[in-house]
Amino acid sequence: MKKTVITSLAAALVTTIAVAYDIHHPNLKDAYASISDAIRHVEDARGGTAGKFGGHAAKALDHLKQAQQEIIEGDKWNAAHPQ
Repeated sequence: MKKTVITSLAAALVTTIAVAYDIHHPNLKDAYASISDAIRHVEDARGGTAGKFGGHAAKALDHLKQAQQEIIEGDKWNAAHPQ
């Protein structure tokens, strides 16, 4: 239970940080939006029940949110290293 709460809080923090950054690269922006759609679909499937799907939906949400953060970091790196 504690691990789930900590993981959820960390994911919420990542989501909060992600909202504050405007992605510049169009493909990364599209990828980020697609992941946001996937997050909504998984959350809808869970229906507010954290333990539904044996915890795998929660784990998928964590991975999706981490992927969003990686997209942001990649976009920041790309902006800092113009070619």
